[in-house]
Amino acid sequence: MAALCTACLGGSSGTGAQPTRPPHLGVTAAFPSSWSVAWRPCHDCADPRGIFVATSYTTAKGPRSVMCGAVPESGVAISLDEVLPHLLGDQATRRSDFPPRPGSFRIGRLGRFQVYEGCDEPRARLFRFRDSGRLLYAWAVFGPHPTRAVRMRAEAVLDSLRIAPLR
Repeated sequence: MAALCTACLGGSSGTGAQPTRPPHLGVTAAFPSSWSVAWRPCHDCADPRGIFVATSYTTAKGPRSVMCGAVPESGVAISLDEVLPHLLGDQATRRSDFPPRPGSFRIGRLGRFQVYEGCDEPRARLFRFRDSGRLLYAWAVFGPHPTRAVRMRAEAVLDSLRIAPLR
């Protein structure tokens, strides 16, 4: 499920990939300095709880528009969300639906119908995983004909994730 809310993506400045400090909801990640990042894009969303939406291009659209909208040719949009089963009771997602976090994220073949989060994206990859006792999923949406370099940039962002346990 995608969070139905709006927020603006804020730009960043500087050079190179820098970890974001302080952690947002116990999460840090390193983004290239030219990326736009919105932390906690929907403060009122409970489950899933949006941790961030990041794009390799500048945009002022809300998170849903970004993740379900057109991505530029050499662009990628990445979101990270957390499932909070205790809020859903009997309808909660099973922990077994979320395998342990991979040693490194690999984005292979991208095809239609691999991801449906309130919209069908033709070039997207969804990763469900557990980390530090938390149930998370990352969704990467690419522009037409993504190059290996663009996929590697997205993998590097996902590999940079540091997840703290909830208290």
